[in-house]
This record gives sequence, structure tokens and C-alpha cells, in this order.
Amino acid sequence: MTHSIRVALTSSALALATVVALVANPAGQTVQPSGEGLPDAPGKDVTARMCGLCHEARRAASVRLTYEGWSAVIEGMIKRGAKGTDEEVAVVLDYLSTHFLGEASQPVNVNTALQIDLELVAGLLRREAAAVVAYREKNGPFKTLDDMKKVPGLDFKKIDGKRDFIVAM
Repeated sequence: MTHSIRVALTSSALALATVVALVANPAGQTVQPSGEGLPDAPGKDVTARMCGLCHEARRAASVRLTYEGWSAVIEGMIKRGAKGTDEEVAVVLDYLSTHFLGEASQPVNVNTALQIDLELVAGLLRREAAAVVAYREKNGPFKTLDDMKKVPGLDFKKIDGKRDFIVAM
């Protein structure tokens, strides 16, 4: 992926978690790509094809993100198996950020965040995010981000490097 497409994950990834939760295909079934419900504009076909293999591409119509937020969404989807060339990724990013533009979200609260939020925003591995959620459920809310150092198996450097995007409230 080109440097211009790679941007730091923002708290808009919280919205990505919502998208993933709404559109994920847990059974791993193939979905036929469809541009139904997407605005007719340049990039529609590429967006439908690239996004529509795992879920209905039109689900994007219910989400509004900043350019950086959509970039994080696309990066997260690529990490989960979405396929596309750098050029196709740029087309999809331009299409989504043009037609589904929204404001930036607030930082993710580690005391209420879903596991997927922690994976996307903090860059945690699935097992690390699960460990954070399990620790929080067993021991109560974190008072500060530094309290997360107590979570077994968590690479705290990831949390420390994302302090602008994560809060303990």
C-alpha cells in the first residue's frame, strides 16, 4: 500500500468496528459483489468488487467517516483478507471518503471498547485484545492507561504509542 494511503489509525476506527460487526460474514460464505445502494460515480464498481466479496458493499451507506477513518477501515479490511492493487485501494478510498464523509470520532475508551475496537485502534493482536477485555471484566475498569501494564500477554508499547486515540475513563 502506498504511503499516502497508510495513515495512522484514528479513533474513527471505532466506526470501523461497528461496520465490521454489522457486515462481517462469520460463516465465511462468498457474497456476490453488488453495487446496489451505492451512489453512481467513478469508483463504484471497484468498491463493490473489492468490498463486496465479504459483505454487502452498500453497508457503507450507513457509515460516515473522515478520509483518515476510511483509510483505517480499508487498511483493516486488507489485514482481514480484502484484495486490491494500490490503485484500486486508492480508488475505493476516494470513493468512500467522497460519498460517505463524516466527522472524526472520539477516542476509544478501553473500559467500554469491544475487542475489535482494541485490535483496530491500538493495533493489538486478537489474543491481546481478548486479554484486555477479560482482564477488565475480571478486575474492573482501568483508571489510567498505565493500568493496562498489568494485563498478561499485552504488549503495552502498542497502547503507549496510541495514547492520542485511546482513553481510560
